[in-house]
Amino acid sequence: MPLFALALNFAWEVVYALFVAESPLERFVFTLWLVIDCGMVYGMLKYAKYEWAHSPRVAREIGLIFAVMATGATLGHWTFAKWWIENDMGKRDGKFYKGVVGPDTTELGFWSAALCQLYLSAASLCQLVVRQHSGGVSWTIWGTRTLGSIIGFYLVYGWEWYFWREAHEYFMSPFAVFLWATSLICDCVYPYTLWYVKKSEKVLPDGRKVDGENMNPQKGKKFNDI
Repeated sequence: MPLFALALNFAWEVVYALFVAESPLERFVFTLWLVIDCGMVYGMLKYAKYEWAHSPRVAREIGLIFAVMATGATLGHWTFAKWWIENDMGKRDGKFYKGVVGPDTTELGFWSAALCQLYLSAASLCQLVVRQHSGGVSWTIWGTRTLGSIIGFYLVYGWEWYFWREAHEYFMSPFAVFLWATSLICDCVYPYTLWYVKKSEKVLPDGRKVDGENMNPQKGKKFNDI
């Protein structure tokens, strides 16, 4: 997963688990996803140094760089959620927060998640194109990520818009359509790009994958990284 996309997702789950979510079930789900993200953070800290071999300073400080990104992303998510809740944004009959009619945290979750989803989908596709190898990704990862987005995001909000349109009109607003449609297009283009990249990549003796058309066969490095 692209570094800042991971920071955005990690921060989103921290803020919604600790600040926005009300019910124990909601907190449990957000915390579960946060734990899963912790595993991804561990993998990033362990293997990112190989992707940044051409920039030793970045490779050495990758943990600090991620910490700064995650802190900034957490602050951004928290300030947006705080502003939304304190100003009763999206307030309408049938939408409750802390037992009374109040800010629509479902809509809050939509806008913040749509931003994260768009960046993740677009950055993942760009990362694959730039690196020209599939290290750290697979058909399974793409499939589960895309299926999870379709079921847990597009279908959920689409269902709510279809059956309770007056409270979920935002889902089909022009800006919202731009966000989720662009994300979906990137996710649909991704497997074709992955297939193309896999045709030319090379697997090193230690299992790492590199761009097969632009590497030094003796050192396993890309020519443009030397």
